[in-house]
Amino acid sequence: MPNSPDDLAALKAERAAADREYNDALTRLDRAIQQLPRNFPHPPPGSDEQQITPLNTLWKIDVAPAGGGLAAPLVSAIRRIVAPLFEQQQAFNAAVVDHINRNVPIERQTRESIESTLTVLRDQLADLVRFQSLLVRFLQQITPYVDTRDRDVAGLLRGLSGAINAVADELMKRSEATLARDRRTDMRLANLEAVLAALEQQTIALTQAVERTARQHGIPFEPADGS
Repeated sequence: MPNSPDDLAALKAERAAADREYNDALTRLDRAIQQLPRNFPHPPPGSDEQQITPLNTLWKIDVAPAGGGLAAPLVSAIRRIVAPLFEQQQAFNAAVVDHINRNVPIERQTRESIESTLTVLRDQLADLVRFQSLLVRFLQQITPYVDTRDRDVAGLLRGLSGAINAVADELMKRSEATLARDRRTDMRLANLEAVLAALEQQTIALTQAVERTARQHGIPFEPADGS
């Protein structure tokens, strides 16, 4: 406990420095609160599926029959020459269409996953910002709360000090009353001793007077105390 003005001044300076550091830290924390970005990313647009149905219809190459007539042998010969090319193209078309058909649900799932992820991320960031704001508000309430507790403690100490002072005053009054009573008793005893001493002197004088008178008249006299 500080007992001197220097100790009290040092304690006050230490408290002021701690308050400044706390307020500075609180200001830095308040400035560090995150904010939701204004241009939060949106999920990508869905894939273009407009040509899926036509592709699934047109991938197969249909070759018209050669027919009859004079050109039939020539057409058949040409068909035999280009048939491998048609088969290769049709196989390519089938592979492309199969690849597109396989990727359509994957692209849909990917978009849905990105959309749900962005939603969760946005909600988490919003919760984080709200938590940080509540944390700063809580920390801002610490100083008033501590000050209130300090005032309560100070009030209790003042009340306790008042009670102690009242008890001390009562004890002082009782002590003074006891001292006064003792002084009166001492004075009475002193007066009584003085009266007794006076009575003793008067008794001695009276005894001596009686003894002289008895001797003058030849009357034997012996004091009661044998003197």
